[in-house]
Amino acid sequence: MLSFVVAAVPSLTFMQECAGSFLSAQLNLGKFDLYDTWFDDNSTMTLAQTGVYRGPDDILEYTKFAFPGSRHVSVNGLFRSDDSLLSFDEEKRSCVFMRMNHNRFEMSELANYDLHEAVTLITMEWRFDDQKIGKFHVLFDSSWYKHFALAMNTPASDSAICRVMRDSCPRVWAANDLTSLGECEAKLAALPLTEGENHYIDGNSKTCRKLHAEFAATNAHHCAHLSFKPMADPKGRVKCQESAQLQVSELFNSSELATFASFVAEVGFEPDQPGWGWRLSPCETQADCPSAGDVGEYPPGTSIDGSAYGNSYTNDATCVFDSPTKRRLLFGPTPQAGVCVPT
Repeated sequence: MLSFVVAAVPSLTFMQECAGSFLSAQLNLGKFDLYDTWFDDNSTMTLAQTGVYRGPDDILEYTKFAFPGSRHVSVNGLFRSDDSLLSFDEEKRSCVFMRMNHNRFEMSELANYDLHEAVTLITMEWRFDDQKIGKFHVLFDSSWYKHFALAMNTPASDSAICRVMRDSCPRVWAANDLTSLGECEAKLAALPLTEGENHYIDGNSKTCRKLHAEFAATNAHHCAHLSFKPMADPKGRVKCQESAQLQVSELFNSSELATFASFVAEVGFEPDQPGWGWRLSPCETQADCPSAGDVGEYPPGTSIDGSAYGNSYTNDATCVFDSPTKRRLLFGPTPQAGVCVPT
């Protein structure tokens, strides 16, 4: 439910109209067929670790990476989502909303069915007159990017990305003087998974190429981004070579981050501990863990062609109480409950 956190209200009417129109738009990022309804060429989505995406097509491509249908994600489940109105500007005819999500992801077979939970902060500028989103900022904690990259760091995943380069991007394959999948996989293995303590994945890293291979499989304009050598795409952009090193403080202010920290604690994470941005999914009994065939918790989504995409768990998970190593490192030697681990 939308809550109002605006201290001063110089124009209650505009605030109500702006908030009402945003609610009426019913933004659901899982409804891929409606992105042209919510975004236009002046819309931008920005994440510190991955960069800036402009326009409905680019925003859709990136978002689909974290949803079922991508090579590495089987389920995107939503446990809780809180919306609030942050501010409004009657002169600019816009208002800004905050959304905080608690999700559970099941990775695909390429990532060994890794099962974990994450928290997300989103701020959205709503342009009232044209009923579109302007600036759209997204925050996953850097520890989540590290975990996501580690989960995808499998031989099967590496091979899949090299097959995209070979089969969908032959010019890039040739330009890098590659003659076999083994050569490509060796070049991938020589790259860092992420860059720096903030785990950027927009620079010369393995994970950057895995992100863009998802796009390149169906959009050749991304093929250049897979290249080990610097190569410009049709728009003249060179990606996966040098990180922009965007800072979270450039996208979110201290008040927004403090509100998010409260939400993180409410849903059972530990924002004052290292690695707080993700956790293994806790359980008290086996019934708390998903089984193959269970429908994911995210509201139903719709693909570009209008059909509903699948969002069902593909692997059984078992409730384990002997504190797996990953959880011990994050939360200390005594877990508060068991955790769901892939079977």
